[in-house]
Amino acid sequence: MTYSGHVTQPSLILLTLSALFVLYLLTVGFVVTGGMLVALLLARGDTPDDAQARAFAAIQPRWSLRLWGLGVEILAAALDLFLRFLYLLRLLPKPRDPGSGTPIIMLPGYTENAGALWWLAHKLARRGFRPILLDFPSTFHRLESNVAFLSARLAQLRAALGCDRIAVVAHSMGGVIARAHMLSQPDHGVLTLIAIASPFRGTHIARLGAAFRLGHSAIDLCPGSSFACRFPPSTLASAPIHSIVGCQENIVSPAWSCVLPGYDTHVLALPVGHDAPLHLAESLAQIEAWLVQDGVQRARACAEAPPRDAGFAQASFESRSDRASDHAAHHLQQDDHGDR
Repeated sequence: MTYSGHVTQPSLILLTLSALFVLYLLTVGFVVTGGMLVALLLARGDTPDDAQARAFAAIQPRWSLRLWGLGVEILAAALDLFLRFLYLLRLLPKPRDPGSGTPIIMLPGYTENAGALWWLAHKLARRGFRPILLDFPSTFHRLESNVAFLSARLAQLRAALGCDRIAVVAHSMGGVIARAHMLSQPDHGVLTLIAIASPFRGTHIARLGAAFRLGHSAIDLCPGSSFACRFPPSTLASAPIHSIVGCQENIVSPAWSCVLPGYDTHVLALPVGHDAPLHLAESLAQIEAWLVQDGVQRARACAEAPPRDAGFAQASFESRSDRASDHAAHHLQQDDHGDR
């Protein structure tokens, strides 16, 4: 028997796709690893204040755990870019609005669209919440313009949905904009803000964006900018603000810039960077706990379901309820693609 050495067309396509996938992961890995090193370098002269030091005091990961966290962050960043691309093409299914429960606005960060939060929104919808993905007109605009956009959109949603207050879950720059809205408007309408990796005190990485003229928002996100001085960390809002952050940030420099004195900060046990907190089970559990704690109501059908620890006799009901939530998460929500 002889071997012709001929490679079939399907095999060639598979090899090409595999090579492209590996190249994609290597590129993302290089950017994420470089970002972590640059973030550490730029923040080397910063000293945390008492609130920041307390938040990070218990987190002293071993190097093996740091390497594992780096790997998780690379995979999360690769997934995040892919989801944002699919969202841009309108290929991601939107969770259906159940018609009841407290609306939860999901805000993206710098250079992102709402696809970055699609996975988290899907998980929250499965747990009976009412997430609504929202895009900014442009994440490169001045932060003040996006604050004004958010204020107007929240007013519209409150009127359209007939609710007094709306919860906000935001990533990165989205959390900074949401807090500025809360501090700018007496009737801000925010029940609670959960910020994921949001640089409330600015980030040194933004100085690179400002140097390369990557939008006015990069200037506003620099530590000590006029925008940052207008909303200092010591200023308290009239609604709860919670923060989630990983201790190996590759965008927020230093990582403790996410800490606001007087508010809850949850530093993830796994030392990850900027994107992984959007996908980790630990983040989801903490977000769900904060939402319930602050009075966010689930959809009526979920609220009427029996508790999960009620016994084996209720297992079949819970299974049906879970499947119904899965189905509900397949449709949606307010479509804000057109705002981009």
